[in-house]
Amino acid sequence: MTKLKNIGISSPIVLGILLIAFLILVGVAGASQTLTIRGEVIESRAMEFVADHIPWDPETTEITIDYRGKDLIVPAGIVDMNFALPSRRVRMGRFPVTVRITVDNILQKRLRLTAHVIHYSPVVKTLRPINRGKILTERDVAVEVVPSNRIFRNALTSLDDVVGKQAIRNMGMGRVITANSLSKPVLVKKGDRVTIIVQSGSMKITAPGLVREKGFKDSLVQVLNIQTKKTVFGMVMDSKTVKVNY
Repeated sequence: MTKLKNIGISSPIVLGILLIAFLILVGVAGASQTLTIRGEVIESRAMEFVADHIPWDPETTEITIDYRGKDLIVPAGIVDMNFALPSRRVRMGRFPVTVRITVDNILQKRLRLTAHVIHYSPVVKTLRPINRGKILTERDVAVEVVPSNRIFRNALTSLDDVVGKQAIRNMGMGRVITANSLSKPVLVKKGDRVTIIVQSGSMKITAPGLVREKGFKDSLVQVLNIQTKKTVFGMVMDSKTVKVNY
């Protein structure tokens, strides 16, 4: 029969075993008291925060977050990430995103990330060079969805806002058309001879008139009735007609 050898507590073998067991227990206990926050998680949370704080549909917006830091090791507990954006209202292009990471309401780390936002929006662009004074037609312009990291201020987005309007400045091919680059075309100007139509129910009377000021379609202008020598207000119908309602 084989007997177990009696080994004392002071034996080097026993001390070695106890030391290894102690180190393992300490390692496990230490590991259980920390958390690792991966960089991908920080980026993902930042992207969600930015998407919630831009005025555009996320489906028409491209958002990327640049975080060049390492994974974070923090104490175990309840982790909160509190994000903040610059005070400026425009949230396009590149701008900083800051985050405070707390565990059980105790600040652990402040980080600075960079967001890059590109918005895809429809704009009306010229298909050919446009000279000042030209009245635009559907052959001159088209709607195009373009990516941009800046806001197109006063950009027109519908052909209805452009076709039939008059260019007030020269525009090159591929130019984004803005509201302040167009105006209603002038149909009548001071000194033009027109026909005044007086409409009252089913009765209609015509008379020759002389325009006293420039006017656009559907705008009110002063016009002199050449026959009666009286000045009345009438609505511009076209370049030859002004309508007066009674």
